[in-house]
Amino acid sequence: MAYVAFDLDRTLGFFECVAPLGFLWSKDFLENPEQGKHNAALNISSKLETALRRVRETFARLLLADPSVLYTVLRPNLDTLILPLLKAKKEGNLKSVIIYSNTGVSYTVELARFLIESHYKSFGLFSLVADNWHPLRTGDIVGPFEEKKKTIGTLQKLFKRSTHSRDEIPLSKILFVDDREPKHELEAQVDDGLTYIQPVAFAPSLTEKQKHHIVFLALYALEKHGIFRSREYLESAFCYRNIPYDYTKKYAIRGFTELIDYILYAMEDVNPVATDWRRDTAAIERRMTAFLSSCAKVKNPPRGGS
Repeated sequence: MAYVAFDLDRTLGFFECVAPLGFLWSKDFLENPEQGKHNAALNISSKLETALRRVRETFARLLLADPSVLYTVLRPNLDTLILPLLKAKKEGNLKSVIIYSNTGVSYTVELARFLIESHYKSFGLFSLVADNWHPLRTGDIVGPFEEKKKTIGTLQKLFKRSTHSRDEIPLSKILFVDDREPKHELEAQVDDGLTYIQPVAFAPSLTEKQKHHIVFLALYALEKHGIFRSREYLESAFCYRNIPYDYTKKYAIRGFTELIDYILYAMEDVNPVATDWRRDTAAIERRMTAFLSSCAKVKNPPRGGS
């Protein structure tokens, strides 16, 4: 049985371009350790929480239905990574698929799960998603600033949690997929049996029109669910907050208009150097297929006749 862990940004897609939207509607993006130490606790009604959940769902569906921006978020050659997994799952050879990311925006890992599972009509494909703030990631902390590096110990814990297992998982059954250059220290475990695939980073050229269109979809979702008419939301900590930036700056947001201005500013700041991510498509598929074949159940050979 195979165990597969994916990185998020630039591996499964380019979720950096939608991360700023978390400021609009994600409670965790106001209360996580990085943001929370600059802001008071968020107190909103269950009615508003439900409305914001529906806003996030509406935005995700709008994004899913719009190829003009969907494939700036999802890796266009994602089939090479996902279709072999779906085949292995159908054949009973796939035990767990997780996202193991250093992103501090919890919203984006949940968005990735929804978009990928919806796009491939395979709900439940991801058994667990773990961002920078996941409680099992305490073993990844290094240094005085709580920098986190992915470790084999945490990877094992995540797979155990995702499968409710107490047994140690053989490294020969684990695949780690991450675009990072240079590779993570997990590369050292390859000699012990870990399979490590490093696809070329997916960093698309994002036009100003695409950025503004993504923000438009977000605003449409907010309007659809009455958020612009919600006095509770407009007077809440969503719209009155301090946003730390680059560890040296702090932006004071005072009202919804300033919040939108900041999100547009953050979107404008997303300008990656485009990479030729297509060139290794065939190689990725070959390595993924070979790994899954090595983890497949051994079928009993047919009995010979006398």
